[in-house]
Amino acid sequence: MRIALVRANPGESGYASAYGYIAPPLGLVSLAGAVRDITEVKIIDAEARGLTEKETIGEIDTFDPDVVGFTTIASTYVNPSLRIVRKMRERGINPIVVFGGHHATFTYPLILREGIDVVVIGEGERIFREIVERLKEGKDIRSVRGIAYRDGEKVNVSYREPIVNLDNLPIPAYDLLDPNVYKASIVGENARIASIETSRGCPYNCEFCSASAMWGHVWRFKSNERVVDELKFVKNLGYNWVFFVDDNFVVPYKYEERIELLNSIIEEGLNDINYMIQIRADIIAKHPKLAEKLAEAGVKIAFMGIESGSEEVLKAMRKGLKKNDVLKAIQLLSEQGIITYGGVIIGAPYESRKDRKATYKFVQMLGDHGLDVVQISIYTPLPGSDSFYRALKNRSLLTIDWDLYDVLHPIMRVKEKLWRLYFESREKTYMFYFKKWLHNIEGKAEKYSKPILSTGKRYVLHKIPHYMKNFLKLPVESFLVQRRILNSAKKLNDHTIEILEKVYTRHLASYLKMFHEAINQGKHTKS
Repeated sequence: MRIALVRANPGESGYASAYGYIAPPLGLVSLAGAVRDITEVKIIDAEARGLTEKETIGEIDTFDPDVVGFTTIASTYVNPSLRIVRKMRERGINPIVVFGGHHATFTYPLILREGIDVVVIGEGERIFREIVERLKEGKDIRSVRGIAYRDGEKVNVSYREPIVNLDNLPIPAYDLLDPNVYKASIVGENARIASIETSRGCPYNCEFCSASAMWGHVWRFKSNERVVDELKFVKNLGYNWVFFVDDNFVVPYKYEERIELLNSIIEEGLNDINYMIQIRADIIAKHPKLAEKLAEAGVKIAFMGIESGSEEVLKAMRKGLKKNDVLKAIQLLSEQGIITYGGVIIGAPYESRKDRKATYKFVQMLGDHGLDVVQISIYTPLPGSDSFYRALKNRSLLTIDWDLYDVLHPIMRVKEKLWRLYFESREKTYMFYFKKWLHNIEGKAEKYSKPILSTGKRYVLHKIPHYMKNFLKLPVESFLVQRRILNSAKKLNDHTIEILEKVYTRHLASYLKMFHEAINQGKHTKS
């Protein structure tokens, strides 16, 4: 029996375009690790390898799989994946097709009506393995818990409790990938980057995020020994950068465990790997010594969700973050030579133009105090988030063209014009770097020593013609984007809204209830 696991190619992402960055598909690598002992597995990463849909289908056909699994970890993978399936079937290639990931979990009725056989709901490793086992034994897979499928016109769905002990998962099959494909050119031509998770779940409650609905509010973490084993594995494969994909690398009530992990990384000599993390600014601000420990362990880049320069907007986002904490965190990290990467969001339905100006002013001020990189995203209600279902209820989504759900396009009706949001998100990004670099042009020394910045600057200098071309076409492009969204053929109708609202209420009632029951039971039984 053969299994093909596919990441479709949605086109060049913002990260690839701006930074030359492409990371491995961790979800598929984890699925491969879960079934490789019982079947032959091939990972086809069309995005990383730049494969066309025709080339992707050709590789699937040559491998001749019994099952093809597609990841929809992001909404932008949906349409290219569906096109591949349709073209496969037109050519008479008819394996069982399985979709999984964030998007499919929260939109499974829409996925199934496109002719997909099975959708895996939530965490996929155990569920997918059971599907494969039953197929090998010639058994019906419809009784597998944790899947959605169609029975005539009826959609059936069931939920499965989470994996409480993440150490029980097999090590992801990183060795099935070519390390040379996964790069971060902005930090060096020889950078080879792996994606590793040390935990699942998020104890926070940001209204624009789908992480808690997917992974739960409880922070489940792998043991330090298990994380060290994975790091040794990818290091031996040739990876010299690791992106820890955890939404929060440190949470308050597990602070000491994280310090122990960092100490283990140092003691095992794994601090010669370069690390990227995602971390909350208030954690750094509360624990000033943490920045020093992160640097000692090899952390080179820290991404923080700044989100807004308006305290009112931060409250509406349920971010639970103070602006002073952001400033303090950036300074503490910068003092240790760690590149600081801040993400902000504009265009929320409760944001005014005054709020947005406050955000731009705040970002520029942070740039003077150590912020190195900024990502200005446009508020995008992603399936699974509270913001998505509020937008459904308010009928404010302008399109369900999932290609546009990339946080780079305005896709909902808000107080501001769409073209202005699109224009500002890019223009203010360019202005951030222009003003920051102007200090160097004027002969002002960098306040903080960050060696990797010199590599990044060489990369940026090489890309300046590309950036200038994009900047010059921005005014016209902004109006074309607005027209595309307003004229989108993929409008929401009442029936689709009703379907997606039912998914949301069922998920809250069933999956999250089951999730917390399993976690609580695990706490009582854990030695």
